[in-house]
Amino acid sequence: MSQKYRVVFIGLQSTTSAEEVVTTLSSKLNIPAQKVEAFLAKKPLFAPAEQSKSLKQVKLLERMGVKAKLVAVEQAPHSSSQNQKDERVFEALDYITSSLIRIEERLEELEQRLTDEPEEHKNDSKSDSWQEDELFEELDLDMEPVKKIPTRTLQYTLAVVLILLLTVLALAIIYPQWFNL
Repeated sequence: MSQKYRVVFIGLQSTTSAEEVVTTLSSKLNIPAQKVEAFLAKKPLFAPAEQSKSLKQVKLLERMGVKAKLVAVEQAPHSSSQNQKDERVFEALDYITSSLIRIEERLEELEQRLTDEPEEHKNDSKSDSWQEDELFEELDLDMEPVKKIPTRTLQYTLAVVLILLLTVLALAIIYPQWFNL
């Protein structure tokens, strides 16, 4: 992780007054005047950011008559563990998403295969219809119909698995202590 910096108020330039700074900052940054007054009372105005962004903020404040400096913000170990938890959640979401994509592709494959098979049988039956009547009656064979794969059942099963995975993910987000590895 890169170092974060916070912009800290030092003072006002000799050419500006506190009232001018409050009005110009609140109008330029579209923030309430109370927040600017809090900044002048040494409270943070901006969230910790990268060094380049913080330097731009300092330059902006200097143009408006405010002296400010950068202070490095130490990352708390709690926030890094929170970041690790967030990363694990995103990895889990990525895994679930890729699994869903693979399942969807497999379903399309199965559906395509199921729709192709009956068409082949129809074409065969039309071209060989003259043979069916004579040959099969003479041979006395029992023809069993082709068993169809229950696509609705498969879809419902996959939907239940999906709902179960999403429930586990929701529980992992809400109660991460249950899923500590």
